[in-house]
Amino acid sequence: MSEGALRAARLALAAAPAGLVTDFDGTLSPIVTDPDAARPLPGVADALEALARRLAVVAVVTGRSALDARARIGVTGLLVVGNHGIEWLAPGAERPDAHPEAQSVGRRLRATLSALPVEPGLRVEEKGLSATIHYREAAEPGLTLVRLLAALEGRLDGLELREGRASLELRPVGVGDKGLALRTIVDRYSLRGLLVLGDDVTDLDMFRAAAELREDGRLTLALIGAVQGGSEVPAEVAGAADVVIDSVEAAASMLRALALDNHDNHEGAEPSVG
Repeated sequence: MSEGALRAARLALAAAPAGLVTDFDGTLSPIVTDPDAARPLPGVADALEALARRLAVVAVVTGRSALDARARIGVTGLLVVGNHGIEWLAPGAERPDAHPEAQSVGRRLRATLSALPVEPGLRVEEKGLSATIHYREAAEPGLTLVRLLAALEGRLDGLELREGRASLELRPVGVGDKGLALRTIVDRYSLRGLLVLGDDVTDLDMFRAAAELREDGRLTLALIGAVQGGSEVPAEVAGAADVVIDSVEAAASMLRALALDNHDNHEGAEPSVG
């Protein structure tokens, strides 16, 4: 773990009220072949729980469904924003806020997914308001991607298609994204300091939003960290970050170190109304 990155993270979280916003896969949990096997590294859940007691907010913003992400982390005191910013699960809540377009989105997703080819190594993760198509285990991932894109052409029906690391993401257009989620969190909790962690192109909206809020003075201090969750950090992700953290293990070490700090940043932690 870089001492410079840790110092910068400490400064960002000392600008109270401060918050931590982080992705899950490839950031808190290593990238794994089977998405169902993903779990945070040892000590990460305890670190997040400790930080949530001290900071204005600790939020996990993920492509997974909110309940799935919470179950994997095992900490109920976190804000979890699932389905790439569409689904909000408040700390301590039993279920996420109902989305008004859930039925329509689900119907369109199922129709679009029915057009996919059936191939060995292809895995579809349906999450209600979005879906992820994993092709990491395909015998020829490059050719499988070409066939997937061809099958989806003209079949999106109001859905947006984004490429991730050996995956394709399907989500409704104009409903929300990770960038809007981050902006909402900053406003709701009146944040002045922010640490943002992510690893993939699906986190770019979040990185850009943090940079814009810092540039216009809405955030006093913000550190944007790109975590090397797989073989390498995509170039555009590294370019949008302030620091590159060289592994999920290094990110876990940073979180554990931050959790041991004695700063009290919870003043003003109650979210603003609206």
